[in-house]
Amino acid sequence: MRVSSLPTAATILEALRRPPEPQSGTQQGREPAQLMDAVLALHHNNAEQWDREDDARTGRGDAAVAAAKRDIDQLNSARHGYIEAVDRAIALAVDGRDDAALVTESPGMAIDRLSVLVIRLASTEARVASGAADAKLYAERLPRLQGQLHALEEAIATLLADLATGTRRFIAYESLKLYGPEEPGRPG
Repeated sequence: MRVSSLPTAATILEALRRPPEPQSGTQQGREPAQLMDAVLALHHNNAEQWDREDDARTGRGDAAVAAAKRDIDQLNSARHGYIEAVDRAIALAVDGRDDAALVTESPGMAIDRLSVLVIRLASTEARVASGAADAKLYAERLPRLQGQLHALEEAIATLLADLATGTRRFIAYESLKLYGPEEPGRPG
């Protein structure tokens, strides 16, 4: 078992909330650095996709919406590649057992949901801080979102611990799309 190779769920959440400044490859080749690089790339991609989805909803004309939708498709394809990269990095960091209980969601998929939830929470907090007419409505959502964030962080912590000890295993996520580039899960 390579238990020390995995970052904690709290470390992952902190990195998503406050992404570190890029450094010039000082940790290149180490499994945790590769995993965190994939997690941060996934999060950056999710933030871009979130923004483009907002653009698609603004109704600035058919051409702008079509362009946003094309970008969203590309970003979503890249997202699947990043989830696969997270799963590969975790699979390399743990010694899986074929007889361990199988989980229903890969760690990459769970971390993807955590990333989107962090973005949703930050966007909701910004809406509350804006003082807009609907700020009170968004403020009422904050406790539920924070509760969801806490629960998901706890679930990911348990998943990572179980994977590290070999009591649980996962099958690495593969998007296997029926359209797009030759290499599944990769932007075209």
